[in-house]
Amino acid sequence: MRPTVHDFVGKTWPELPCWELVVAWYAAQGIALRSYTDYWMGNGPTDAALSEWAPVREPQEGDILAMNLTGRAADHVGIYLGGGKFLHSTEYAGVCIEQLERYRRRIVGIYRYTGDKA
Repeated sequence: MRPTVHDFVGKTWPELPCWELVVAWYAAQGIALRSYTDYWMGNGPTDAALSEWAPVREPQEGDILAMNLTGRAADHVGIYLGGGKFLHSTEYAGVCIEQLERYRRRIVGIYRYTGDKA
């Protein structure tokens, strides 16, 4: 089953923080993801991440955007929806859709899931 943005938009940050949003998005497709720290530590992806996520130059629908919002390397993630938009969750706005261009300078990596379905 493909998730839709309507399944998630409007949820608050405490209900669905950024990584938990990604986990829920992929779970709706039958894919079980690990915890954030299993994939992303320090300045880049871990070995576990690179075994399941391939870095790509340009996003396609469903790719993960790893971002640096606070100056601490990859500290935020969102899901690319296509059409220059992505879905993410912030403490201020909760789960929302935003224009990619607004965040492009903050993107530290774009990753495509290559692992197995659960």
